[in-house]
Amino acid sequence: MDMERTIEVPGISDELLARVDQRARQIGVDRNSYLKKVIERAVAPPDSAATLAELLTPVHDFTEAHGISEEEIQRFFDQQLAESRRQRRRADQGGRSE
Repeated sequence: MDMERTIEVPGISDELLARVDQRARQIGVDRNSYLKKVIERAVAPPDSAATLAELLTPVHDFTEAHGISEEEIQRFFDQQLAESRRQRRRADQGGRSE
């Protein structure tokens, strides 16, 4: 059974705490839940490879908290991929013409 613990961290500025709160709100969790996730990631063994699911957890949390459908997510990623490819093609064409 997990026991609750309190950690005091001196020197945390109001600005930093506000940024933590903002990030927590962005993914739809409270400050404690967000900081627990940050700590868990920070102390994970270096040889433990993150799975794709672990890497996408912040994206999943955000989309779930904001009610974004899988279709909207797919459309967004398709648009981003297409734009990235357009930019790469433009850069490649510019590099060859010089």
